[in-house]
Amino acid sequence: MEANKIKLLEFIGSSKRTFNIPVYQRNYDWKEEHCRRLFFDIEQIASKNFEAQHFLGTIVYVVGSAQPNFMEFIVIDGQQRITSIMLLIKALHDLLEDFDLKEDIFETYLINKRAPETLRIKLKPIESDMRAYDNVMQNNATPNNSNIIRNYYLFRQLIANSNCSPKTLYNALNNVEIVYIALDKDKKSENPQLIFESLNSTGLSLTQADLIRNFLLMNHEYEEQKRLYKNYWLKIEDYLPNAIISDFVRDYLTMKNGSIPTKDKVYITFKDYVRENKQYDEEGILEELVTYAEYYSWLINCNSPYQNLNDLLQQLQQIKSTVTYPALIYIFEDCFTYKKMEIDNTEKILRIILSYLYRRIICEYPTNALSKIFAHLANDLAKLMLTNESYYDAVVEILATKSGSGVFPRNEEFKRAFISKDLYKTKIDRYTLVQVEKHNNKEVINLNEDITVEHIMPQKLTPNWQLDLGKRYEEIYNEFLHTIGNLTLSGYNPELSNKRFSEKKNILLNSNISLNRNLKDYDIWNDSTIKTRAEILFETAVLVWNLPGKYNDASKENSIDYDTDYNIMDNVNVTGEKPRQIIILDTEYSVNSWKDFLKELCNQLYELDSQLFNSFVKHKDFEGRDKRIISNNHEGMNSPFQFKENIFIETNLSANAILNYCRLIAEKYDLQNDIYFKLRA
Repeated sequence: MEANKIKLLEFIGSSKRTFNIPVYQRNYDWKEEHCRRLFFDIEQIASKNFEAQHFLGTIVYVVGSAQPNFMEFIVIDGQQRITSIMLLIKALHDLLEDFDLKEDIFETYLINKRAPETLRIKLKPIESDMRAYDNVMQNNATPNNSNIIRNYYLFRQLIANSNCSPKTLYNALNNVEIVYIALDKDKKSENPQLIFESLNSTGLSLTQADLIRNFLLMNHEYEEQKRLYKNYWLKIEDYLPNAIISDFVRDYLTMKNGSIPTKDKVYITFKDYVRENKQYDEEGILEELVTYAEYYSWLINCNSPYQNLNDLLQQLQQIKSTVTYPALIYIFEDCFTYKKMEIDNTEKILRIILSYLYRRIICEYPTNALSKIFAHLANDLAKLMLTNESYYDAVVEILATKSGSGVFPRNEEFKRAFISKDLYKTKIDRYTLVQVEKHNNKEVINLNEDITVEHIMPQKLTPNWQLDLGKRYEEIYNEFLHTIGNLTLSGYNPELSNKRFSEKKNILLNSNISLNRNLKDYDIWNDSTIKTRAEILFETAVLVWNLPGKYNDASKENSIDYDTDYNIMDNVNVTGEKPRQIIILDTEYSVNSWKDFLKELCNQLYELDSQLFNSFVKHKDFEGRDKRIISNNHEGMNSPFQFKENIFIETNLSANAILNYCRLIAEKYDLQNDIYFKLRA
């Protein structure tokens, strides 16, 4: 490594050198305030009679391979600064009146006059900035949204409005210094990637995706970088917006590893994955990422080549379940890349996943369990497929045999919740009604945004409605207003408003929406008819959000699954069961008994926040019925465990009692969604 301080113009102006911004760097993105600050610093030098010096910062580069007697500097850090300086120099050049000085500046700092065409221009920005930069250098720049062109014109404006002449400002550049750091790419200790990470660990706004792109490209020669970038990374960017790529890689890693990296650790996890899977080189990883990026774009844009699949993906978006993405890109690869099944089977799989998700929403199961379930689904599928099970059957088997917080609600439970749930509050009322309508109505109708949810018993009860509902009108209103039996679809909402049922019915019967057809069977509208209609709609719902019949034994909802990661808050009866593992913040700890379970939980959470744990010794929640469960002494305890010097824990408790106190501790730490356990078979 060579590091030296040098005058900026001397560094740039040396002949036979070019500065290449590698493809993995960000677009030029200096804002107006950055440019104004730079210009002010230069202006200050001029206004102080050139007595002041200005340190611009550090430029880090690797010497690449160019032609004999020509230096190619691959800029690792400082590309934003050097690009801005070039734009300022060009703006000064264009406003100077001294022709000889203009020519000298252009040929010294902006081009290599006698170099081959490929090395003629002194600075080569990344491809997306190159056209704008060329236009500036060739005097063809017209104002547009390019940061390159916008900042060039800003510098021109600042120069024109300055009290210092262009020549004076140019001379002030002689007092600007930088430190250059030249890396030897052949030395392991000077690995450009490691240097880059170190330079960018102090606050530059690089995304996880930026770091991953650089990791995959940086260690190659400049021309190879360009090839890999063009053939692979650009395709990823074509499929996905930059803002999505970090999430995409996170889901890719979740699918590969079966665990979910935290958002700020995606890059670190990615590096570990690449190093642990040595069968892949950078190009192999990039090629695989391109494949998955296309499938990921189907998920976020619903733009696969298959209309039925797109309709199902739109449903997935409507119920806001991005947690399924790691599993779905795996399933799509098996279907569309490896041809393990037909598209019809893939659509069936999506339907069963939608059914699983929708039933859980209706039955109000917590969503926290879903992350682990879909993170593990790829691995679970791979194991089941070894038994030659059909792909669809394997997915159903995995989801339908979950228990606890991961359960697939059976028909009986689904029905109870479906007919009584407040759908309006959960924002899935329109989705529910549209899917029921599509299933029942063979006629193709346009269910656009003009078709909205209509309350048959209106949201504001008029005196006539109160009269029609009878003395219990307030009770009926509160219990049934937003339930499925009282909801329908209509394009006449303003017209219907608060009309009485007989008037509403006549208007709704004139529509071609099948949901409204059975209204002809009712002469009055009350709690009884609402419940009857809800039962009828459920007969369709159980077909739309289906669970194969053999899994509909309600008793299985509460059976023990020894492969399941139970959430600490799951309502599971552990009498007669033994734990084998507790998982806290994704770290697994082996345990042999419920006493061990309690001790391990307390140990780990004490390490997280000892002050909070110390507060438990006098907290009323740990008093117990006839003895304290956590105390600063062991008086009255039957089997005390001395946890710390002044903390004792009662361990002579039933399995369910221990689990209940562990839940309470988890709640105090706000870790309900981060603690799981497995039971011993």
